[in-house]
Amino acid sequence: MSDVLQSLRCASCGASPLTDNGDGTIACPYCGSTFAHPERVCPRCQTVNEPDARQCTSCGQTLRQPCARCGTLNWSQATYCQRCGASLDVLEHISSRRAETTADRIVRLQAGMTTVKEEAERASQARLAEMWGRDNARLDAMAQAKAKQQRQERLLWVIATLAILAVLFTIVALTVVAPFLRTH
Repeated sequence: MSDVLQSLRCASCGASPLTDNGDGTIACPYCGSTFAHPERVCPRCQTVNEPDARQCTSCGQTLRQPCARCGTLNWSQATYCQRCGASLDVLEHISSRRAETTADRIVRLQAGMTTVKEEAERASQARLAEMWGRDNARLDAMAQAKAKQQRQERLLWVIATLAILAVLFTIVALTVVAPFLRTH
């Protein structure tokens, strides 16, 4: 049991320690209260949902809302986007868009394009490095296979040479020994 769970007290009865349920929730073994991250709890019916659920599995309440500026999904009770910091209030977003001039909007979009271009360049460099790594690994494997093949060919040449020398030695030996065998 982690030290953090031992130090926590139940908000309902004040008992300690709490236990990990293994599903991202913790429970009080004394009063049975269950606690979860606020973004998993439905604000309407208090049902604990899966971590990435967009709607409550019990009542259908929307749990995640997209940011109007960047599209990131945020908890429905959040005030500002967790990625870009924009207000998640739709009316505020509309009024800020109306207050923004076309020139301001172009400047903002151009600044965003630099970021997009930099991210694309980083991703391209990462893909290129990965391809070079795979290509180098392939070339190394080919070089190792070629070296192994050359070793096997040298071994075959040595065996063939030894076999030829053995045959020649046998022929010479028989040629030299044969006249002695006939005379005796």
